[in-house]
Amino acid sequence: MKIPLPVLACALVLSAQNNPAVERKHISVPIENSAQPFGAAASEIERGSDYPSVIHLKGDVEVRMPVCIAAGPGAVQRCAGDIVLHADEIDLHEQSGQIDARGAVTVKRQ
Repeated sequence: MKIPLPVLACALVLSAQNNPAVERKHISVPIENSAQPFGAAASEIERGSDYPSVIHLKGDVEVRMPVCIAAGPGAVQRCAGDIVLHADEIDLHEQSGQIDARGAVTVKRQ
């Protein structure tokens, strides 16, 4: 039995609509020495029950880290732009902001 090409294409589109891609989860992570929290998104996010803990992110990971500098006396900071990290998988240490990235890793300034 042969299926006409337009019918096959329509069936593939309907199949894709019935099985949407996994939605990414988002989390905001306050870091001890940062004026603004890190923003993170991934297919899977696991966080320990204690605070601070290590947050494990897996699958299409993106972490946005604010670029901040001291701008006055005390703890006053001025932030402008972000550093954006993409990876297959990361461990984000809440207390220090340390990131252990694995897989295809890229970092750029925005």
